[in-house]
Amino acid sequence: FGMPSTSANNNNFLTYQDSALGIKIDYPVGWTHELHAGSLVTFLASLESDSNTYPAGLGVTIKHLGSRNTSLNEVTKVQIKNLTQSHPDFKLIESTNSMLAGNIAHKIVFSAIDNMKHERKAMQIWTFKGDNVYLITYKAEPGKYSKYLPTVQKMIDALQIIKYNSHQTYCTALTQTQYSEINSLNSDSIF
Repeated sequence: FGMPSTSANNNNFLTYQDSALGIKIDYPVGWTHELHAGSLVTFLASLESDSNTYPAGLGVTIKHLGSRNTSLNEVTKVQIKNLTQSHPDFKLIESTNSMLAGNIAHKIVFSAIDNMKHERKAMQIWTFKGDNVYLITYKAEPGKYSKYLPTVQKMIDALQIIKYNSHQTYCTALTQTQYSEINSLNSDSIF
């Protein structure tokens, strides 16, 4: 597997491509990206002068579910239940069907306190391709959510799933129940 690569494109965006994760996404010049354990890559907006916390960030997580017959509706129910249980102040603002990388997806918008004890407004979108679930999480300070949303929407629209072989070595077959696999989509390192 190749190392993640970055290349410049037009429109003040760079392209991040990771052949091990099987994704390609554009992100703004000036944002930083970091690859984490658990098939997660994050993109963080530059710090603003009035704050010492990142005002906005986007994470892409890929989870291997195996060949189980899991519906998008089932993942949606479990994801919302998990967020509700892990964030007592979770408030669902929107829950709608969507598209992600050319696939039918589901999108939620919500508010909650994140793992760094900061109030955040967030959006999550998830879809299936092959045996994998692709989850995008965008979170921002509530007052800056709308400011960064057009940029984040460009990133989401540019996401491409370039490979989804269910036998890739980055995917560790999970031996727990299907629910715990789906619950693990909500990685604390994103929200």
